[in-house]
Amino acid sequence: MSKPTLFYFVHAHGNGHRATFNMLYPALLEFFDVIAVTTNSEITGYINGKHDVKVIELPPKYPDGYVIPEHTFSRAFEVTPYAVEPAQRAKALAEAIEHYRPKAFYCDGVPELAIMVRGMGVPVVLVHLHGDVTDDPTQVFAHQLADHIIAHFPSFVEQEDYQFAFKTFYSGYISKYAELDIEQNSLPEINNVTVLLGYDNCEERILKNITQDENTRFTIVGNKQSYNLGNNCTLLGKVDDVSKAIVAEIVITAAGQNTIAELLSLNKRLILLPEPRPYNEQAVHAQVLANKGIALLAEETFNAKQWQELIAKAKTFKPKKSLTSASSPQLIAQQMKEWYA
Repeated sequence: MSKPTLFYFVHAHGNGHRATFNMLYPALLEFFDVIAVTTNSEITGYINGKHDVKVIELPPKYPDGYVIPEHTFSRAFEVTPYAVEPAQRAKALAEAIEHYRPKAFYCDGVPELAIMVRGMGVPVVLVHLHGDVTDDPTQVFAHQLADHIIAHFPSFVEQEDYQFAFKTFYSGYISKYAELDIEQNSLPEINNVTVLLGYDNCEERILKNITQDENTRFTIVGNKQSYNLGNNCTLLGKVDDVSKAIVAEIVITAAGQNTIAELLSLNKRLILLPEPRPYNEQAVHAQVLANKGIALLAEETFNAKQWQELIAKAKTFKPKKSLTSASSPQLIAQQMKEWYA
């Protein structure tokens, strides 16, 4: 008996969407014929290199040479140009839906696509992140029309002003390291701190303030540029496996959902330094985790003394556990089965 078809949209921005697809795809494949949907060749090549999966790459919605206006997230479809290219993308999507007849559309980003697909008669499952989307009519409408919403984090770390909890399924944090079941060391390595950079433009002055305490060893992971730091610092650059690169108990990191999920599953003590993101996604997420006693919160304006005090606090900080589960992808797949298979 053939399995129903599921379209899964994989957003191209950031590594978190790719990591989530890598974990969910095998679980969903048990119940569905999964077809990945992308919007550019780079993410298409990545998926084809990782999985034996059919990929539908939609054509670009921008004309050649088009200068994309600044996204203010305050007007519906504000960066969609008045041109034929958006129609060509919609046509390609409609033809794919007509041909493959998907039972549902799993939309991990780009609310425009969720709106289009729902208008073409396909149920939409929208992935929900932290942040304030209330000023963006496109996001609000996508949340309103979604048949179901899935949050890849526990319900108790939801933000208080979220309006769609009544139709949201909370899976818990998803991490590829969850199955490692790592225990805290009996003698934690608290005099070695890891700084995990999520971007390549971290200002040197911030890192200098973070690492000024010469009695603490600092390991910088993920840097794409060199920094003039003290002898107590080691710069590793990009690493293939953060679980092996991060030996410290204390990790200073941005507040991206995938990064937090991985570090929590590794039982790290987190100091969060949120990066600017649309809808204040990381700032809201970090604040919720700080309010719940799961992580400590830092600011880019902290001076060296404030960083030293916060790191000292992290040495005695005992975060809550059991926030990630190796079974989260299976829970989502089972829920999707109940809804659509």
